[in-house]
Amino acid sequence: GFSFTSLLNLEARGVKADDVVILPYPSYGVKLYGNAIIVGEEFLKKNPEAVKAFLRAFSKGMKDVIADPKASIATVKARDGIINEELETRRLKLALDATVLTADAKAEGFGEAKSARLALMASQVSDAFATKDRVNAGAVWNGSYLPAAAERDIFAKAAKK
Repeated sequence: GFSFTSLLNLEARGVKADDVVILPYPSYGVKLYGNAIIVGEEFLKKNPEAVKAFLRAFSKGMKDVIADPKASIATVKARDGIINEELETRRLKLALDATVLTADAKAEGFGEAKSARLALMASQVSDAFATKDRVNAGAVWNGSYLPAAAERDIFAKAAKK
């Protein structure tokens, strides 16, 4: 699972954070891309403008979440009254720091996939899972629907948080 969720689950069971060792993949040469928005080919062909609009909205939403994590969790609480706001705010901040506001994302651009890193990832996945065929990096990524890099710049708001 995600390190931030595992950490919080262990703490809830009485384990001290200082007793937990996390070995982040990137620190050990595994440069996998994380979460992704996946669109089916048929939907993409029929609705390219909707996909572009969704990606613009997602980028804006991410900026808003980064600018005010506490307010973001309050919005979730309004829809799901049983969540623990303090815990979920902490989880969100840990998630942002571990998977979104990273040095790689700053260097490459939020939402971007660079061909060399994508090829390395495809090779590492093929090797680790002994896939029948090698993963074709070119077949799993199409950045042409992304908003401009300036619209995806989440780091200006991150600096203010």
